[in-house]
Amino acid sequence: MSLSLTETAVREIEAANPDGLTSAELVAVFSGANIKFSEATLRKYVQLGLVPRSRRVGRKGKNLGSRGVYPIRAVRRINTIKRLMAERYTIEEIQSRFLTFKDNIETLDEALGDLLKLFEQKIGEHPPNRLRKRLGSELSSVRETAEKLLEGVNRLEKLLVSSAQSSRPRGGGAASPTELL
Repeated sequence: MSLSLTETAVREIEAANPDGLTSAELVAVFSGANIKFSEATLRKYVQLGLVPRSRRVGRKGKNLGSRGVYPIRAVRRINTIKRLMAERYTIEEIQSRFLTFKDNIETLDEALGDLLKLFEQKIGEHPPNRLRKRLGSELSSVRETAEKLLEGVNRLEKLLVSSAQSSRPRGGGAASPTELL
């Protein structure tokens, strides 16, 4: 039985499902790769704040209602949790050390992406002239600044996480004989 998905597999799933996955589809992704995962575990992870909540999405057609769809980043998050648990981290350690900033960073990334797309649409509505060219140039500058901000935030988060990891004894909390020296 596998412990987690490969990076290649995660990227393929993300590319194939950009709008997200239902709970049944999420479970199928992991169980299809022989990774133990259930809807009950998914609910637990959501309740603990480890995985983002689903959003209701209406279905086309008369009287089809809506369904809960988890953002595609849930796949990567669940995979990270599975990998860390295989490395003998507890749920509490994963919550406090690894995912403290993740939701906010992902929300920032999505919000910046949405805002930049909206700016791009509004600029595209202007007739081709000097103002539109200037607005496009300004948008490029803002996009670069947003990318640098996200890079810096991710770098800072990794530094904080790695400093927290270095203080943790391996082996589920028990010190090895060499660590006691």
